[in-house]
Amino acid sequence: MTPNFGLKLKQTQQLNQRLQQSLRVLQLSGIELEREVEDWLQENPLLERPESDEFAEPLAESHLSAAPSQTHQISGSETEEAWLNLAEEQDFYQYLHAQVCEHPLSSRKAELVHLLIDCLDEQGYLTDSPADILEHTPLAWMLDEEDVRQAIDALQAFDPAGVAATDLTESLLLQLMRLPASPARQLAARLVSDALPELGKNRAQNVRHFHKQYPQYGEDAVQTALEMVAALNPYPANGFAAAEPTAYVQPDVWVKETAHGWAVSSNEAAWPHIRLNQEYCDLFKETDDVSPEWKTKLAEARQKIDSLALRKHTVIRLAEYIVEHQADFFTFGEIGLTPMLLKDAAAALDVAESTISRAANQKYLACPRGLFALRYFFTQAVSADADNEGISQSAVKAMLGQLIEHENSSKPYSDEALVRLLQQQGVEIARRTVAKYRESLGLPPAHQRKRGG
Repeated sequence: MTPNFGLKLKQTQQLNQRLQQSLRVLQLSGIELEREVEDWLQENPLLERPESDEFAEPLAESHLSAAPSQTHQISGSETEEAWLNLAEEQDFYQYLHAQVCEHPLSSRKAELVHLLIDCLDEQGYLTDSPADILEHTPLAWMLDEEDVRQAIDALQAFDPAGVAATDLTESLLLQLMRLPASPARQLAARLVSDALPELGKNRAQNVRHFHKQYPQYGEDAVQTALEMVAALNPYPANGFAAAEPTAYVQPDVWVKETAHGWAVSSNEAAWPHIRLNQEYCDLFKETDDVSPEWKTKLAEARQKIDSLALRKHTVIRLAEYIVEHQADFFTFGEIGLTPMLLKDAAAALDVAESTISRAANQKYLACPRGLFALRYFFTQAVSADADNEGISQSAVKAMLGQLIEHENSSKPYSDEALVRLLQQQGVEIARRTVAKYRESLGLPPAHQRKRGG
């Protein structure tokens, strides 16, 4: 046989050590970065902290005002120390991220699972479709929807059971799958799939009703099935703040209203500050006989200082981009959010999508409406009328919540009625999407919201 030789072109990207260091530092949260800097100071005697508190920002300089009551709001009467409280989602997300290394995942799939964890909402649901998620992944990953689905399957195997479900029904079914197989579990799954709205009614009546509806199951099996469902957790993220120590962070940036509009300023107290030890540097200048080891230490020290400066510069640029494109949010709240994608921010700031993803990871801004993760502001568009380029999913959920909040409690809106009301405001979404958004807001269907009138 004749050997067959051929050429194959393959494009690869190799990162130098300096860039790898910068990207790693950019990915870290504020708490993780503080620990990292402490390690640097222990390992390299050429680094030191400034002696004074020149970087601290006095609390008295804050001018955050009160905002209308909502989930993330902190009233103006409270001090900026209140911003240091991290929401429950942080503990929940850390818990999931830590599990990635415990599962047999390829490095490619592990990276995607990390991204999916950051896409979960505060209840632990994954409401974005695989196509939506692809919009937030770097092009260099060369993913398709099947890759995303496989990663979702992997994440749904994590604890707590029910995580990464698209809605309440799927979450409960995922939890039931973890229980030992039995006729009662089989019936519980049927009840969740077919009769979920009825399960909150009187237990004794339900036993008789479902025994009549499913005569192949005895009353004991029906009773056990109902108890199984009642014991499930409707929101996978529930309970994590009480189960783990409360984490504290400082916002990376402040967003304040000025005479010229909303402005971003750095929260200097949240950024670790280090510098070169001047005594050592002066000694190096006085001698020509500096050992290679000390030269290496000096180069590493400068590299670490540069990586901190680049991290700060990138996060502030991203925060400024967010404030520029989401100005209505800071004025009107969640209903003012507009669709915004990672790739659009990357193009505007002339950096890679993966850089924006790292910059948004576990970074926070504080504004009069509360403490928000930078990633919160990146949201997909839903359909709108011809005169509108699209409305963010978060804004649509806010509109939906307002409609239900102001409905006549004796004649609450059905999902079909909510579809029509949203259409009148230029939002075109399907009834099942309304139901999904309503469930993600923790709002029951119309017949459960009805009150006597």
